[in-house]
Amino acid sequence: MNDFLLNFTKIIESNTRIYWSILFGIAACLVLYIAEIVHIDQVIAALNTKDQQILRAAIEPITQQYKWGRIIVMVAAVIWSSWEYSKAKKKLGLSR
Repeated sequence: MNDFLLNFTKIIESNTRIYWSILFGIAACLVLYIAEIVHIDQVIAALNTKDQQILRAAIEPITQQYKWGRIIVMVAAVIWSSWEYSKAKKKLGLSR
């Protein structure tokens, strides 16, 4: 276990793109969340109704699209970081 942790930290420290991929995923999800809030606020203002069923029907497709957008961004960030991790591991000669 100790060897694994030492190798893991060596790999992470040798490739800063791993950090950038993780930060990209977090920042992109935050941006999508803020965009969703603004979009829903604009839809609510445009509908100008107090009927909860109408609001729910209008907002549900929007929230689903942003949810899937965030999922895609996180999957892309995980794939990117895994790819960078494997490149750094090969570069350091730590692959088994």
